[in-house]
Amino acid sequence: MKLYFILILIGLVQGISEFLPISSSGHLVLLYNLFGIDSSTILLSILFHIATLLSVLIYYRKEILILIRHPFCPTNRKIIVTTITTCLLVLLIKPIIDRLFDGKYIFAFFLITAILLLISEYTYERKSIKNRIINISTPTIDITNLPITYKQSIIIGITQGIACIPGISRSGSTIAVARMCGIGDCASDYSFLISIPIIIASLILEIMSGESISTYPIIPLIISLIICSVVGLLSIRLVRKLTTKNKLSIFSYYLIIISTIMVIVSLFH
Repeated sequence: MKLYFILILIGLVQGISEFLPISSSGHLVLLYNLFGIDSSTILLSILFHIATLLSVLIYYRKEILILIRHPFCPTNRKIIVTTITTCLLVLLIKPIIDRLFDGKYIFAFFLITAILLLISEYTYERKSIKNRIINISTPTIDITNLPITYKQSIIIGITQGIACIPGISRSGSTIAVARMCGIGDCASDYSFLISIPIIIASLILEIMSGESISTYPIIPLIISLIICSVVGLLSIRLVRKLTTKNKLSIFSYYLIIISTIMVIVSLFH
C-alpha cells in the first residue's frame, strides 16, 4: 500500500512540476531520497516524462498536425537544430549529470532556476514598456514560422541540455532564456514543442541501457501515469497563461523558499 501511495504521489508531483518552472527532475530526486527509492529511478522518471509527453501531444494536437503537414517549415527546422544541440551537449556532460542525481546540490540549481525566472521577467518587462512607448503591436503567430532565429534555437538547445541537471527546470530555463533572447509569448509554446523529441530520445537511451522497472506493480504505476498526464495538461494551461502575463517569477519565490529549507535541514541533519 505504501508503494501504491508513493507512485501516485510521484505521478502527481511530476505532472505539476514538469511544466511549471520548478524542475521535475529535482523534485523527483527529492522524493526518491525521501522514500528511499534507489533502483530504476532514471527509467521511472522517463516513464513519467512520457506521461507528460502525452499531455503535450494532447494540448498541442492541432499545432503538431500542422507541423507534420509542413515537415520542412522553419519551425521544424529550428526544433531540429535545438534538439541536435541539446543531444550533443547532454552526451558531452552526461557523466556529470549522472553524478548530480544524488541530490546533494539540488538547492543550488533550484536557486539558478529562480534567478533565471527573475531576470527573464525583468528584461521582458523592460522590453514590453519600450514596445508600448513606440507603439509596436504583437504580430499574429504562425506555428510553422515561429519568430525564432537559428542562433536563438542553438542557445535554447544549450539551455535545454544544461537543464538535464536535476534542480534546473527545463521548461523554466528554456522559457526564461528564450524571452531574454527577445522571443515573445511563443516562448512557452516552443519550450513545450522541443520537449517532444528530447523525451523520446531519453526513453530510447534508457531502453538501450537495459534498465528494468519490474520491481514496480503495474496497476498503481498505470494509475499514477494517468494522474500525471491529466495534471500535466492543467499545468501547461497555467504556464501559458502566466507566460503571457509575464508572471512566471512567482515560482522563483517558491524555489528560493524550498532551497532555504533544504540548506537549513542539511545543517541540522
